[in-house]
Order: sequence, then structure tokens, then C-alpha cells
Amino acid sequence: MGRSHVDDHRFLLYQGKTVRDITAVVSTPELRDELDALSVEVSFTALRNKLNDPYAHWYNIAPGDKLRIVNGGAEVFSGVILEVGQDGSVRANDPGWYLTRSQILLQLDKASAPDAVARMCAKAGIKVGRVELPPTRISKVWFGSTPEAILEDILSICAAETGKTYLRRVREGALQVYPLPETAITLYHKPAANLGAFDVSLAKGSISGSDSMEDLINSVVLAEQEGDSGRVLGRASNDASIAKYGLLQQVESLSGDENTAQARQRVKNLLQEQDRIRKDRTVENLWGDDAAVSGALVQFVPNRYDVSGPMRITGVTHRYGAEHLMSVTVRADQQPRAAGDADTVTV
Repeated sequence: MGRSHVDDHRFLLYQGKTVRDITAVVSTPELRDELDALSVEVSFTALRNKLNDPYAHWYNIAPGDKLRIVNGGAEVFSGVILEVGQDGSVRANDPGWYLTRSQILLQLDKASAPDAVARMCAKAGIKVGRVELPPTRISKVWFGSTPEAILEDILSICAAETGKTYLRRVREGALQVYPLPETAITLYHKPAANLGAFDVSLAKGSISGSDSMEDLINSVVLAEQEGDSGRVLGRASNDASIAKYGLLQQVESLSGDENTAQARQRVKNLLQEQDRIRKDRTVENLWGDDAAVSGALVQFVPNRYDVSGPMRITGVTHRYGAEHLMSVTVRADQQPRAAGDADTVTV
């Protein structure tokens, strides 16, 4: 996207059947996209003159109005305005926001994961788009849960079986769910029509980050509840990690009609994915490319502080000012285990 044309982001306001280009009155616009969030958020300030200046037009922006951002004819954002301040501040979210707010009732009895997502969408009143999930059987009842919470439960079960992480976004009016891409891309920025595009990772700004064990899990127990009691069905653990970091255990329950092989693979995958030190790096003030979205695997030229080679974007903030700049949070796609991989798995 950034390789083919110079940035020309336009802000379009939809009020009923009326469409207005409000780009001229928009200042400090930002788009925030986090991998752990279901919805993308946009904020900006629109000129709102309280002195009735006839040359400072206020577009009567209100909650419920629709907003689109396009760049070179391609849609970058589409959503609904949620909040408007007296100072002209505006906040909007894409339709994924609705799945974080309303609550539904859903009962599943050995439904396949794709069917579970489709039935959840039907209850939530949203269309189903691309859904690439395994035929994992799911049996569970949700009373008054948000579709976001239900989707997180379904995807955690699928991730435990496949070892994959799934992206979920509402795009083109439908919920899309699929594994994170495994092919690294290069981000480009074209500063002017008469200049060529360049790899944005050639000119990094300041880099910060941290290494953390807060999310580390080195023991996974698979259990089943039977009335008022329960029993342990399987376990996966890493003694070396437990000795070094202390016992950090997670208890999982069966998802449906799992057999022994599936259950064994599940606890094994959960341990392998979570028995790691989390290393996040934030790179400030990169030149912008709309292809930089959460979940994207991006190729970085060698640099200090571990920002080199293929890195997964876990968060990005785009700033559409006079220049398109962005800040990205990344982590290595394949991080080493916390203390080796001599795991013990019993089912």
C-alpha cells in the first residue's frame, strides 16, 4: 500500500444519506490497532468554533454518525462515532465494538468451532465472513456473555489444539477469523510522488521494551468436572522452568468430545506456547504504511534491542498528520522456551 502511492488519507463523515469530506477540519488523527482487542479505534479533533465564526464550519458530528478513512481509494477504517466532546474531540470504533458490548445467551453441544462461531454471530446479529478454524467440538453454555468473551473461549480451545494464534476482526460488515499470517512482509513509505518508496525499518526511531515472566505458564492440567467433584485427565509440565521460575499452573477443562490423542496434543501445545519469557519491543516514529496492522508479520532490517528479522506486530498507532508516522509494538514470532523443552506430558 505504501509502496504504490503518496499518502492522502481522507476522512469521510456519513450522516444518513449525506456524505461529507471533513479532512480539512480534522487535526491530530490517530488510529490504534491492538492484537488483543476486537475493535480498532480512531480519535481526532474536529474544528469546533464556539464564537460563531462563519469561516469555521462545524459539521454537527454526533454519536451514531458513520466514519470512513480512505487512502488512495482504499479503505483504511470504517466505523461508528461513539463520543463527541465539547472541544471537538471525536472517538470512533469499527463494528467489532458491538461484539464487546451487547450480551447474548448461547448453548453449544458438541458443535464444531466454525459452526459455533456462526451460531454466535446469528445471536449477535452480525454476518459471518471468513472463518478458518479446525472442526474442534465444543460443548458449553454462556449466559449473558458478550460475543467477544464467547469468541475468546472458542479461539482458546482451537489454539490449544492447533498451536496457532487466530486473528478476529469485523471487516466488510462480517466477522473474519483466521490464523495469523506466516509470510513476512516489508513495509514501505513513499514520501513524494517524485521519490521512490523505501523500507520503513531502515529509519527506526527510539526503541523501548521489556522482558517479562508475568504471562509464563510452566504447568498445564486438564481436568473434568463430574457433579460436585472432578478428576485430573492429563498434565504437561517443564520441571526446569518450574525450578527456575516457580510453579505457574493453568487448569483447563474438556471442550467436547476430545479423545486421548487430542487431549495430549492440547496440553502439550498450551505448555509450549506459554512457557516463554515475553519480550516486547516498541519502535517509535516509523514512517507510516497502512499495511502495518496488528497480527502482521513484518521483516525488519538488523537493529539493536532485538528488533531484527521477522517480527509480529501486536499493536500499532498510526498518526495521520502532515506526515504519516506510526509507532509499533512487536515481538519475535518464534521466541525460545523459558528453560528448555524437556516437557513431561501424561494423559
